[in-house]
Amino acid sequence: MYASNQGRLQGLKFWLLALLTCYWVTACAPSAPLPSVSVASSDAAHCRQVEHELGTTEICGQPEKIAVLSPHILDIVLALGAQPGAYAETVALNVARFNKPSEQIPYLGDRIVTQPVNLGDRKNPSLEKLTLLKPDLILSEDWLVRDQYPLLSQIAPTMLFTDKKNGQQHWRNTIDGIAKALGREARADQVKTTFRQQLAAARQTLAPVVETFPDVLILAVNNDMTHVEIAADSTVGDLLKEIGFQLVFPDPIAGGETRWRLISPEILPTLKADIAIVIVWDAAGFYNPEAKLRERWNETPILRKMSAAKANRIFFVDYQLWGSNIRGPITDELILDKLPDMLLPLTNE
Repeated sequence: MYASNQGRLQGLKFWLLALLTCYWVTACAPSAPLPSVSVASSDAAHCRQVEHELGTTEICGQPEKIAVLSPHILDIVLALGAQPGAYAETVALNVARFNKPSEQIPYLGDRIVTQPVNLGDRKNPSLEKLTLLKPDLILSEDWLVRDQYPLLSQIAPTMLFTDKKNGQQHWRNTIDGIAKALGREARADQVKTTFRQQLAAARQTLAPVVETFPDVLILAVNNDMTHVEIAADSTVGDLLKEIGFQLVFPDPIAGGETRWRLISPEILPTLKADIAIVIVWDAAGFYNPEAKLRERWNETPILRKMSAAKANRIFFVDYQLWGSNIRGPITDELILDKLPDMLLPLTNE
């Protein structure tokens, strides 16, 4: 009896060790790419190897049911002419499905013709909903769900991208890989060409503003005014720099360093800026937070001393679009369309 019990105990120890080993391998796997997986297709000639931040994934055919796990990726997917089957927003909204995307998804929703399943928060997408959905492809950003990559890859082919390359953050660093995954490479070339044309038109249109008011201060501020940053490397900052404006920063920095820095409000009146753009965000309010901050700003004496504020050349805009949240080709298009309406009237002063 003792020998029999001892044998059972040894066998139990073996299976527990095997189970723990399996769990450990799964938990530690994000540091290494998983084997390639493929979307089923009857035409093997349309298979391609797509590189992303965690390896290379084989995709066959054109994925149709796409799970999109961030606003940045959604912007690019829509620009490429594809539609999401499921979507994870910046915050977890209380809807089971985006049945009215034009009202529920800021700035991008009016281009969505599907009713995507709501996967919740982009940093913690619902694995249960993804499993039930059975998508052809999962797309997200490396910094958001890198640790969840092994689990996501077990549900469907998963690709994680980053738009930061060589110290610069831009959708042009992401779009080619996503386009290849979706089988829409030609459309990516069109998107990049259209952007260059839009940027050239903005340079021409805004040239009088650049000449008269060249120095622009960009701030990112929360609605409680407890968090004030200079945000020169924001989406609008990158666009203004390419148009020809000079972005105000307290001191010189080395190439490649970020120009996004916390700052005391007391410093702001010392910064000489012709124009100020205040990008507003509010953790408690997802939609259009800028009106509330505008009131508080005007009630704060030290902020009224800013040169741009005294000249009435200060603009309050939404972080979702103008900051660094969505930051895709549709975002750039919307900002480039809006900038002339904002800035050209300044030349009539």
